[in-house]
Amino acid sequence: MKWVIIALLLCTAALAVEVRSGEINLLALTENGSGQMGSVATLGLQVIPGDERVFLETFPMTKIATQASLRFAQQVSCRELDIDCSGRDFLFTIKALPGIVGGPSAGSAAALLMSALLVNKSVPKDVAVTGTINSGGIIGIVGGVKQKVEAAGEQGIKTVFVPKGTQEVKFGNKTLSVTEYGSGLNVTVIEVATLGELLEHVLGIPQRHANGPLTIDEGYVRVMQEVANDLCGRSAVLGKQVKNVSLAENLTARARGAMAQGEFYAAASYCFRANVDLKRAKYREEKLSAEEARVRAQAVRGDAEKLRENVDARNVSTITELQTLMAVTERIEESLEAIAGVERTNISERFSEDIIDELVYAEERLFSAKTWARFFDGSDKRGVVSGARLERSCAAKVSEAEERYNYVKSVIPDALDGTRGDIDRAYGLMQEGKFSLCLHTASKAKAEADVLLGALGVTELDEAVEIKLRVAREALQAAERKGIFPIIAYSYYEYANSLKDFDKVSSLLFAGYALELANVDMYFEEPHAEKKEVFVLPAFVGPMIVGFFAGAAVVFILTRPSAGREFKTLQAPPKRRLRGKKR
Repeated sequence: MKWVIIALLLCTAALAVEVRSGEINLLALTENGSGQMGSVATLGLQVIPGDERVFLETFPMTKIATQASLRFAQQVSCRELDIDCSGRDFLFTIKALPGIVGGPSAGSAAALLMSALLVNKSVPKDVAVTGTINSGGIIGIVGGVKQKVEAAGEQGIKTVFVPKGTQEVKFGNKTLSVTEYGSGLNVTVIEVATLGELLEHVLGIPQRHANGPLTIDEGYVRVMQEVANDLCGRSAVLGKQVKNVSLAENLTARARGAMAQGEFYAAASYCFRANVDLKRAKYREEKLSAEEARVRAQAVRGDAEKLRENVDARNVSTITELQTLMAVTERIEESLEAIAGVERTNISERFSEDIIDELVYAEERLFSAKTWARFFDGSDKRGVVSGARLERSCAAKVSEAEERYNYVKSVIPDALDGTRGDIDRAYGLMQEGKFSLCLHTASKAKAEADVLLGALGVTELDEAVEIKLRVAREALQAAERKGIFPIIAYSYYEYANSLKDFDKVSSLLFAGYALELANVDMYFEEPHAEKKEVFVLPAFVGPMIVGFFAGAAVVFILTRPSAGREFKTLQAPPKRRLRGKKR
């Protein structure tokens, strides 16, 4: 009987150590019949053994966007801290007044609370935060900040963190910054752009900075320069074949500037666009017929299918080869899709703008695919990829894209129709076993949803672009620290940086692509031998442990042998027991 009692006491104490819990103030909006007012709710979190599931219990009920934001907060927090969370479930609770307006603004608060528990810290009671949480830990703009700051002041909260770029507040006849407005309510309002900044302010965790230079892989520079030379050389040839060269002068000038800066992917991209414009002009001047276009299309289809066969036969074993496969396959598929458009056109047409557009894009996209195939040189052996992991990574990324898409649709119902098509295409590619293209397509779909979500409420695109570029750069540096150079991610980053002065929307999108694809190595990492986890003892554990030892003492006194009785032990002598143990 005594051993049963001791075993129960030990098991109880062991289980208790696994539990972590905490709370944070949650700023929200509440419907009051005549409008919305700010309120302070309580967001609680308990971390227990499990399978990395996220649960939410609320009273009253909240929107699906709130639930999704907590899931994203879990993903972002674990990655930000580089902690393996796969052995834990996360149980959130929200206690609020009736009429609370659900939405994604709980994301940053949830990320802060979770991060605090993961590093054995707690969030101060007089701190609150509002903002969405997006890929890379970017904190997004939310509405109702004025009302939320007012509610914080009424509840005695001293510090409120809001997203960077939060709009000014109208107060009577005055327009004040949100910081100034908070000061009048005895609330310190601080703008933060990322979860890293928030963790540094609240928990004292130093954030990663992207101040150091990126180390560009020499092999990448060599091959990408060859790609740029191929595409820009093609621009020079096509320029001599058309009368109106001015159509592409702006693009070719930018390409020359990018080449001079050593930005070879950006140069190649500008030249590709120039080639499309120049060849379109060439075919128009030649008055290409539908029949002639169809003949050319058949030749392109033959070349594209032959190249696809060669690519499909390759044994992809590294991250570089995987990303090369993504780039080449994407271009081949886009070329074939354009060819299908030519083939669907009525053969009786003598001249068609649509035919020319489809044919030109197909030809130039296939040429780009052939030049990108240069990266299949086998020189980079870093980042081993297996077929099974590639399949799992495809499924994981499609799931993430689906979640993020539904998240955005719950906020903006009419958005992302094109992205829906990309996700469906990724599902189809997964069914066909084309896992690399599935991963690439789903990654871009998720990035598109992220960009739209991050742009909500943003009035200064310059600032949003700089934040996205900074976070993408940090992701690239993190990949470098693991000995991996993600070629597509860096290419997109370089192009986004090149676009930022004259096409901010495209720059934001390509920076999002870069961020998403810079993290692709996370799907191919070896499982951790030891999970990096930290446990915090809940408040009730202290008394429990005291009770355990007190109970153990009582059991020992009641059951110890009387004098003169001897018991043999099955244990080794003390000296032998020490062997092999950590000292």
